[in-house]
Amino acid sequence: MIKNKKYGLWGTPAQISPLQIKVRGESREDLESASRAFKSLVQKEKIISLYKEKQSYEKPSEKKRRRRKESQERRLAFEAKQRLIASGEWERRMQKKQDDKRKRQQGNNNRFEG
Repeated sequence: MIKNKKYGLWGTPAQISPLQIKVRGESREDLESASRAFKSLVQKEKIISLYKEKQSYEKPSEKKRRRRKESQERRLAFEAKQRLIASGEWERRMQKKQDDKRKRQQGNNNRFEG
């Protein structure tokens, strides 16, 4: 375990690893897409949320309350998704999403062809 005098125990060295991103390309679009990829990676790995959690002490009762609330939000989201699947609306939304994605890709292809 890594011991920090100010913040206490943080975990094993395997849990704390540096994040390294290499960007190749010269255009502004490459940099923007890399930036978006980095942001999504950081959000997916929950790096910022873990960092914020470690900034201050959270009482066990507050942690329990927060986890209960998060669990309830996940359950409600799951139930809402199940209702959409049962009504067929979920498939319509997924189809619309795929159509929109194809249109965007076609628009990007046309932009570079000219």
